[in-house]
Amino acid sequence: MNIETFVVGMFETNCYIIYDQNTMEACIIDPGDEAKRIIKFIDKNNLIPNHIILTHYHYDHIGAVMELKNKYKSLIYCHKKEVEGLNNPEVNGSKIGNSKAISLVPDKVLSDGNIVSVGNIRLEVIHTPGHTPGGMCLRLKGTNTIFTGDTIFSDDLGRTDLLGGSEDLLKRTIVNKVAKWHDDIIIYPGHGEISLMKDIRGRNVQYLSPKGR
Repeated sequence: MNIETFVVGMFETNCYIIYDQNTMEACIIDPGDEAKRIIKFIDKNNLIPNHIILTHYHYDHIGAVMELKNKYKSLIYCHKKEVEGLNNPEVNGSKIGNSKAISLVPDKVLSDGNIVSVGNIRLEVIHTPGHTPGGMCLRLKGTNTIFTGDTIFSDDLGRTDLLGGSEDLLKRTIVNKVAKWHDDIIIYPGHGEISLMKDIRGRNVQYLSPKGR
């Protein structure tokens, strides 16, 4: 199993490609921009990107989706509570300034606890609402790796002041789920550096004590 990271777009979004070295099946998480860079890597390594998984609907995480889907016929996955936001450019934020309006329809919707299979790799859905209603993290089964989207970063929590955001929901997500993750969990966030939960707690991110203070 391999993980490749691309930092894309003006907001420096982390796009991840996970692939099974035996079957060459691949999953693209949050392709926010720079489709050509992602395509170049996929083609160079002869990957089969059957899945595009979106941790949430914001435009800086979905900008390259259609170019990739059209080229590879990949299936788009999101949480069931993200469908409206993905489809509505005003909600996903793509209809601002000179940005191109983005409207996506997922091929498959997910719920908490669902598993997405990528070759022999298994990704478990963890519903983590707050940044958006259907925001989710993805736990790489059999490892200590979790892809967190914009739920939590190395030194901060996701913002809640955009459409669909809820400070109360995010607090509950952090207290009831994220704060219970073990110190050796490796966080692959939607922006910024990869970090250990132990180190994130050491930076005093609010609500991240194991007891959820």
